Amino acid sequence: MGLARPKPCAEEGRIGGKKVFNFMNTDTITDIVRQGYSHKEVVEGYARAREIWPEEKFVFDKFFKNVGHILDIGCGGGRTSFSLASLGNKVTAIDLSPSLIKAAKERLVKEPANIEFFVKDARHLDYPDNYFDGIVFSFNGIGYIVRKEGKVRFLKEVKRTLKPEKFFFFTAHNLWCINQYFPGNILRVLKILLSKIFRFNIREKEYGEKYDDKPGIEVPYIDIKPKRIWDKIVKDSGFQVALFNSKYGIRDKRDFSLFRNYFGDSNYLFFVLKK
Repeated sequence: MGLARPKPCAEEGRIGGKKVFNFMNTDTITDIVRQGYSHKEVVEGYARAREIWPEEKFVFDKFFKNVGHILDIGCGGGRTSFSLASLGNKVTAIDLSPSLIKAAKERLVKEPANIEFFVKDARHLDYPDNYFDGIVFSFNGIGYIVRKEGKVRFLKEVKRTLKPEKFFFFTAHNLWCINQYFPGNILRVLKILLSKIFRFNIREKEYGEKYDDKPGIEVPYIDIKPKRIWDKIVKDSGFQVALFNSKYGIRDKRDFSLFRNYFGDSNYLFFVLKK
C-alpha cells in the first residue's frame, strides 16, 4: 500500500496567463517533511531500526564516549539515542515528527535508558548557550534543513548551544556522488541553470534542492549540497573541522579521496565539527 500523496512543494499561480511557481517558505517545507515522517509505514520502519552503522560507532567511540549531556537531533525511533546513552551519556533526543517520538518513547518503556524524547523543530533550539557536551544529527537529516542560508543559521544555533571545545557530528548526502541518483541530480542542476538563462519558472530555488511529489516516496523534499558548498557552510558557521571523511573512507580506514569517495549509494559525507 503506497503512502498518501503529499501536497505539492511549491504553490502555483498565473501572472498574465503564464504559470508561475511561488517558492514555499521554510515553515511550509518543514511541515511537508513532518507529514512525510508521520506516515504509518515510515514510522514503523524507523521504529524497527536498532543498529548503528560501524562508521557511526567509530565516530561515537572517538568523540562521544562518556562526555556528558548529548543532544540527538532528528532522533527518529531512537536508533542513535540508545547507542549514545549506552556510552555513558545523558541524551536529550528531539524529532520533528510526533509519531516518531511516540514510537521512541514506547521503546524507552521497554528498554530503560538515560534518554528524554521531545517533539521539537531543529531550527529552533531553545536551549541556553554552552549547554550540551555533544550534538549529533545522524542519517543525513540535515538535508531537510532548507537551503544554504538555513543550514548556516542552523549550524550557528548548534554552535551556540554547544560547550566550548565540544563536537557536533552530522552526515549528509553528496550531490555529485556517482550512484543511481546521479542522473536525476544532473538534470535538476541543468534545469536550474537553464531557468536562470532563459528566465522561466521552476520549483527548485537552489542547486541541490529536490522536489518529488510522486506517491509512495518517504518525503517529497530534500536539499543535497556538494562538498564544496558544505565547506563554505561550515566556514560561515564558525565551526572548525575536527574530522571529515566519507562513510566508505571510514569503513576502509583511508583518507577522503576525490576518485574513491564519489561512488556508492550510501557513501555519505561525515563531518565532525569542533566549537
